[in-house]
Amino acid sequence: MGFMEAVRGCLRRYATFRGRARRSEMWWFVLYGVLLAIPANIAFLLLWSAAFEGSITGPAEDPAINPTAVSWGAFTAAIGVLLAYALLYTVPALAVQSRRLHDMGQPAWWLLLHLIGLGIVVLIMCAMRGQTGSNRHGPDPRLVPVPSRATA
Repeated sequence: MGFMEAVRGCLRRYATFRGRARRSEMWWFVLYGVLLAIPANIAFLLLWSAAFEGSITGPAEDPAINPTAVSWGAFTAAIGVLLAYALLYTVPALAVQSRRLHDMGQPAWWLLLHLIGLGIVVLIMCAMRGQTGSNRHGPDPRLVPVPSRATA
């Protein structure tokens, strides 16, 4: 599975937490997330800096005392960039991680480790080889082509 095929497949199954996913599908999508994060972070930092008059660390004055110390339009745009990234990447990333865990015969409940700061455990698990043949989550994705949106 190539880069574009993996990204299209993950975005096509944006919030599909059922089924199985190959390692290559998940890791290509992780690369996509990193590549998407670079311009998102640059845009955020530029907008954040503009919101606080060139300061990355925050306003020189307390915005509660002097609300004009913050450019609220730039601040709102900076937060919007973060929300856009979260919507474009986080949900399909969790979905493909869920399908990857299913490929190993594990429940998606392992994703809750992200909430307590142990997401690295999930990533390590996702690097392991999946079960050969069908399991309770579906057929082996290495043997069966990825279903299209119409059949999913």
